[in-house]
Amino acid sequence: MNTQPIGFIDSGVGGLTVVKEALRQLPNENIVFLGDQARLPYGPRPAAQVRAFTWQMVNFLLTKKIKLLVIACNTATAAALDDLRTKLTIPVIGVIQPGSRAALRHTHTGHIGVIATEGTVRSCAYAHTIQAKDPQVKVTSLAAPKFVAVVESNEAHSAVAKKVVAQTLRPLTHTDIDTLVMGCTHYPLLRPLIQNVMGEGVTLIDSGAETVSDVSMLLDYFDLANTSGHAATRTYYTTAGAALFETIASEWLNQPITATHVDITQQPQDVVTALPTTVVVASKNAGKVREIGAMFAKLGVSVKSLSDFPALPTVEETGTTFEENARLKADGYAKMLELPVLADDSGLQVDALGGQPGVFSARYAGKGHNDAANNAKLIAELAGVPAAKRTARFVSTLVLAKPGLPNQDLVVSGHVDGVIVGLPQGENGFGYDPYFYLPELGKTMAQLTPDEKNGVSHRGNALRALEARWGDWYQKG
Repeated sequence: MNTQPIGFIDSGVGGLTVVKEALRQLPNENIVFLGDQARLPYGPRPAAQVRAFTWQMVNFLLTKKIKLLVIACNTATAAALDDLRTKLTIPVIGVIQPGSRAALRHTHTGHIGVIATEGTVRSCAYAHTIQAKDPQVKVTSLAAPKFVAVVESNEAHSAVAKKVVAQTLRPLTHTDIDTLVMGCTHYPLLRPLIQNVMGEGVTLIDSGAETVSDVSMLLDYFDLANTSGHAATRTYYTTAGAALFETIASEWLNQPITATHVDITQQPQDVVTALPTTVVVASKNAGKVREIGAMFAKLGVSVKSLSDFPALPTVEETGTTFEENARLKADGYAKMLELPVLADDSGLQVDALGGQPGVFSARYAGKGHNDAANNAKLIAELAGVPAAKRTARFVSTLVLAKPGLPNQDLVVSGHVDGVIVGLPQGENGFGYDPYFYLPELGKTMAQLTPDEKNGVSHRGNALRALEARWGDWYQKG
């Protein structure tokens, strides 16, 4: 059972012809429809622009957690179907393949007509698809751009519509065409007029309606059908005014329709990489991992630590800067685990000591020595240095790495300035905290509460910088 909706997109209201068939064939499915009426028609536009607009529609619908995408627009199908299928992780179906197959099933003369927008005709999508299946079939394509305007202005039953249809289709009459593909989802709203001009001997193919049969098969194949038994929902969006959309949609679907206006112009014009579900923190420090985990949890990302991978070899910190060491760990563990990894390196830099202890902060007194030994050496090195010249800073550099992409590492840093005092003060910190005095607060780091420390600390500042940037960085690839 999958109750996520099926998404339908079109340049305007034409895609509702596909939705109407979906309501008939798939009454249990939840549906979300978006019509980009503000930027129609798509037909005269360059393929690259149509593709960009299509991605904006798709990225909007992805925020609605759709499980399958129907491109209910022939122009968008011709311009963007292959790109969408390559980059999306959900099934994507267009309207050209189903319409072509149906036309081949119905033709007896071997001459198929296609009426479509300029963009679809220019792409030769129907001719290529039909003749790839049967090279002997003749395909005659005709652009009918005025049909879209007639439908979108709610003039489908007017005398103007009758005249436009008759004039446009004149080149296809009195031929041996026995099957005509309505290669734009707007055109079925003009079906009676088109049939009258072409004659009863010509079979009209509604590519949108044919597409829904394929949707039904895909739902079964991928086990996506909604079998919950709950009443299905239908949600409609338009990028133009909702009132006209509601009028046309209510008439065509034979039910009251409420639409919502949306602006999609700020949506990305290409695929947006999904955020990872797991990030590994290159540390076994439970407190540090918990602090970092709280940040990622806001976006539903879980955090693991090196303690979760006990057999993993240790990446040595051989760099000469905080960034080099953090990169070594992040890139090394990301490569081994094939997961995103966040690593940090931090330490104390004392101006009077030329930036020392720096990357050697944890082992300043030598490998194997503890905090007390490191602090004793620090105070000894500063003997005779006036208090005013004991300025220092804690620095933290974070590196977030994607597996196999070391050149794309996200690097952020944070610092906090202070001075080194001669006597330790406070019980809350560790390392050099009791000796690191913050003049603005009148306390050492070890005298701060955990919340106070997080608000000013080097790691807290680095994490805030990371939080502001990492989502966009990851999704932009």
